[in-house]
Amino acid sequence: MTATQPLRRRTVRLAGVLAALALAGLTAAPASADRFDSYVALGDSYAAGQGTGQYADTCFRSGQGYPALLDVARKVSLTGNEACSGATTRTVRADQIPSLGKKVDLVTVTAGGNDLDSVGALVVCSQDPGPACTSALAQRAAVLQTALNTPAASPFFQDLLAMLKEVTAKAPRADVYVTGYPLLFEPGAGPAADPINGLTQQLNTVIAKAARAADGGRSKVTYVDVSRAFAGHGIGSAQPWIVGLPPLCTASATCGASSADVFHPTADGYAQGYAASIRAALD
Repeated sequence: MTATQPLRRRTVRLAGVLAALALAGLTAAPASADRFDSYVALGDSYAAGQGTGQYADTCFRSGQGYPALLDVARKVSLTGNEACSGATTRTVRADQIPSLGKKVDLVTVTAGGNDLDSVGALVVCSQDPGPACTSALAQRAAVLQTALNTPAASPFFQDLLAMLKEVTAKAPRADVYVTGYPLLFEPGAGPAADPINGLTQQLNTVIAKAARAADGGRSKVTYVDVSRAFAGHGIGSAQPWIVGLPPLCTASATCGASSADVFHPTADGYAQGYAASIRAALD
């Protein structure tokens, strides 16, 4: 054995160790993808956190809403909560999307319900679950059916699509998560419960379709179904996560609460329904 052979062996071993360390570094790198350094929340009252009873401003933004909960629970830095009660897809475009920028890497959006005037139908149905309610729901169902069958001819669908495309254009690096809405009632909870739930399901289908169209196969825009997480916790259940209004809800702690909060998730709904569903999608 020559004097240089041990040196060669040590050199080979050292090279192997360095290679292993380099590979370890390469395989560990994707963990950083779990972190979002600039998260912006957009949308309506469901994105703001209305329903919890504790608000920071007239937009009904709440520290118990899902944007704040995502900020606390994950490696997510909430740099802007632009959501505001009453927002439509057009006001999201005009008032909220301008806050986005190239550094934003995560955006959540909950919008579309106010474009449909879902609250108007709920008010009608809470006053009279008879013919007036049936008519109000049928009018809105027709809008959604057009959006599903002929989206190019549907102003409702085109407004949703334009909003989402504008989000991706303004924040090109961002992963965008578009949520639907929970089914408000337990099945059979009242005479209007099932038709209202059916309308919400139809609305969610349209929102999911718009999200797919906005994504265009890039895997950057994802629809998040929250209705599964809310199952068993609608108005009329033993543990509702939705604030109700008589006569459409049975006696419970959340039935007949503040009129501003009615038909919105409770703090539990935002935590275990919305935030949990979005976290699962992020994973």
